[in-house]
Amino acid sequence: MRPPRLPAVRPTALLLWLLAAPAAALELRQIEIQGLEDPALRDNVAASLSLRRLDAERRARLSEGRLAYLLRRTPREARQALEPFGYYAAEVELEQRREGGQVDVIVRIRPGEPVRVGERRLEMTGEGHGDEVLQRRLQRFRPREAQVFDHAVYERSKADMDRVLAERGYFDARLERARVSVNRARLRADLDLAWDSGARYALGEARFGEHPFRPGLLEKLVPWQAGQPYDQAELLALRGSLVELDYFAAIDLQPRPEEAEDGRVPVQVDLAPAKRSVYDFGLRYGSDTGLGLSAGLERRWVNDRGHKLRSRLHLAQRRNDLSVQYRIPAFAWLDGWYSVGASARQEKLEFVNSDLIELVASRSGRLGDWNLLAALNVRRERFEDPLTGDQLSYSTLVYPSLWGQWGESDDPLYPRRAHGLTLELRGGHSSLGSDVDFLQARAEARWIRGIGRRDRLLLRAEAGATWTDQFPQFPPSLRFYAGGDRSVRGYGYKEIGPFLSDDDGNRFVFGGKHLLVASAEYERMFTRQWGLAAFVDAGDAFDAGNALDLQVGAGLGLRWRSPVGPVRVDLAHGFGDKAQQSVRLHLVIGPDL
Repeated sequence: MRPPRLPAVRPTALLLWLLAAPAAALELRQIEIQGLEDPALRDNVAASLSLRRLDAERRARLSEGRLAYLLRRTPREARQALEPFGYYAAEVELEQRREGGQVDVIVRIRPGEPVRVGERRLEMTGEGHGDEVLQRRLQRFRPREAQVFDHAVYERSKADMDRVLAERGYFDARLERARVSVNRARLRADLDLAWDSGARYALGEARFGEHPFRPGLLEKLVPWQAGQPYDQAELLALRGSLVELDYFAAIDLQPRPEEAEDGRVPVQVDLAPAKRSVYDFGLRYGSDTGLGLSAGLERRWVNDRGHKLRSRLHLAQRRNDLSVQYRIPAFAWLDGWYSVGASARQEKLEFVNSDLIELVASRSGRLGDWNLLAALNVRRERFEDPLTGDQLSYSTLVYPSLWGQWGESDDPLYPRRAHGLTLELRGGHSSLGSDVDFLQARAEARWIRGIGRRDRLLLRAEAGATWTDQFPQFPPSLRFYAGGDRSVRGYGYKEIGPFLSDDDGNRFVFGGKHLLVASAEYERMFTRQWGLAAFVDAGDAFDAGNALDLQVGAGLGLRWRSPVGPVRVDLAHGFGDKAQQSVRLHLVIGPDL
């Protein structure tokens, strides 16, 4: 008996059945890139690989065919990702590691030698050919000969040149030629660029939009004369002057080359006034002054002449202040203010209490990078005198003073490269009505440098000197002391100075003729907002007849980069014999400079 005959299976049907049968899915678990030490290279390669761009769902259900296709693309994608950094001869090897249905892919890359710049041909035609600023910019064009041909550096240099041309008033400038010839065999790139600057425009009139001030007031701030060569720095200077006035919430300066007549570009200045009256009230705390309240009123402009009025009140445990100031804009010769003001202050120190009233007439201004202030001061002070059994003493001083501050910073709130200098000079004489003849000078310097990406070094130094033969009658508010949040941490406010003794043998800080303070701080930020600092401070207030007795304090601090500015909380220990406590807390809010 014959066995039953099986139905015949056609080859075409079998092939269709095999294609329709679902293949086992693979899970792409990890893609590892090896051989690139530079994080920028590694990150760019990772971002360019199609394998890395798969979402989690596709990685978990990857077919053999799809994986093979993506692996074939990987070497070309990796090499193309390295070319912008100058690596045109990279070698790429792939390795698969499988464990069941899971796959790990290792991409090994040997970047090889980079392409370097060979010949550079950079030209500037038009009126810009004789412009020294443009010629210096051409000389600084990057990359230079023998440097790695980095595409980002090259494009940034072209953009910088376009920006400088616009800043110098070459509004018709164009890039006529930009060729890069890369020879992969010789690992060489030749650059050929040419700009036609066209004509340089001149500055025209500044046209102010609506504002609440009388005509002609703001025009006095314009630093240029119509017809002088166009320079963006002049517009920035005008903007800075308008910002300093604090009249406006928004300032928009726009050159209008499309409206130029006879080559002169008008500048449109549109202004949005700020809130005219500003009130503030709040709680305050300072480790030098204690807990307190503060209140203030500022009238940004009193009238259409731009006059200002400001009043402040601070009430705290160890210091009370009340001040009123009236300011008048002064735009002739030097932008700034004429000011008259009155203030009253009551200060309660551990050894000496003082009350004073002061009248000040001043002229401020900015000269170059310096903020300057010249003033005439009339000061009446009442203070306790422990040398005479705590009897009240009185001092009247009439003296002129000069103050100047200079600084440069890459960031006003969190600088990584900054330095600043403050100078102060005052002197009084009996011919002016002073009870005491004196001359006093003070200087303070700060220096900040970033180290790596997260660290900073902050240095500070302060020195002062007083010359007078009547120092016992010199008021406590003008004597020198050290110690406190912004002086020598680890010591109380004005705790460091020459000690004197009364008839009962009690010692008190009298204040010194001279001052010397130095500080070094190292800061490490662990996140963008939080960090720690270690610091050492040293200083002393002393008299010419007494030896310098430096008091040293050191400690650790917490740093918080808050949205409104830096906050510094320090715990410090004073190691000198004048420290009243073993450990002190110091709290400072405000910029480093």
